[in-house]
Amino acid sequence: MAALLVGAAGALLVLFGAQGLRLLGSTGLEDQVITRQGEEDEGPRGFAAFVDRLGARFQRTLMAMYGPARLRRLEDRLRRAGRPERLTVSAFMQRQAGFTVLGMVVVVLLALAGQALLGVIFGLVFAAWMEVWLRMVAARRRRQIDRDLPDFLDVLGVTVRAGTSFRQAVERVSAFHAGPLAEEMATALREMQLGIPRRDAFIGVRDRAQSENVSTFVTALLQAEELGVPLAEALGSISSEVRRQRAQQVRRDAAKAAPRVSLVVTMTIVPGALILMMAGMLISNLGSLGDVFG
Repeated sequence: MAALLVGAAGALLVLFGAQGLRLLGSTGLEDQVITRQGEEDEGPRGFAAFVDRLGARFQRTLMAMYGPARLRRLEDRLRRAGRPERLTVSAFMQRQAGFTVLGMVVVVLLALAGQALLGVIFGLVFAAWMEVWLRMVAARRRRQIDRDLPDFLDVLGVTVRAGTSFRQAVERVSAFHAGPLAEEMATALREMQLGIPRRDAFIGVRDRAQSENVSTFVTALLQAEELGVPLAEALGSISSEVRRQRAQQVRRDAAKAAPRVSLVVTMTIVPGALILMMAGMLISNLGSLGDVFG
């Protein structure tokens, strides 16, 4: 019986791990083309749909435990993450509840198999999975925005210098770019069409992006507008500054990666190389060792 429970728990863990890898590779942008073509959103499928159904009964309870203030912060985090998989607060809480229930099931199965500590560890992982996943998606989205911004500003500056108005230039460049930065610019354009001032719309972009480079771009753009600096000239200066900051970020990331690479080499390659060398020495000196200990 214990072996059967361990096998069932192992199968569940493999299934959850596969779904976790799929969620890590998803930013919610995969369905963007379908959405623009006007097709209906059919909602989650497969394992995600199963988790959502499992958490449907416990969604309200979990939302009550979170409280209004924490739910508002969650809404802000979802907006900054670009609403991956088009998740609303209620949908996120439903999936969070589903993963929590699954974690409790794994805890029970492993406890019955005599692995209570391992069950508690996996239960905590499942309970915290959606929060961790949202943080990783937001960080990946922010890195994507940082990568796209310099090229976006270069094309935008060329378009403005060609005589196009700023709003039309942003609309045209956003239409030919894909990714979270183009989405944020399109959102700002829609807000301006609804009557929101351009300053407030771009401040919203800065707040949602949570990017140092975007903050530099928006701040410099608003200052140039207030001081009456020609927009084409300002965009050129902003693009150069953003590229300089991006280069500094890349150098900082490379400097941070060096110790990690050294640690990986030390923990994996060096022990293997030592074992290989010692095994070779032992094999080549088996006769001598036999004489010594024989």
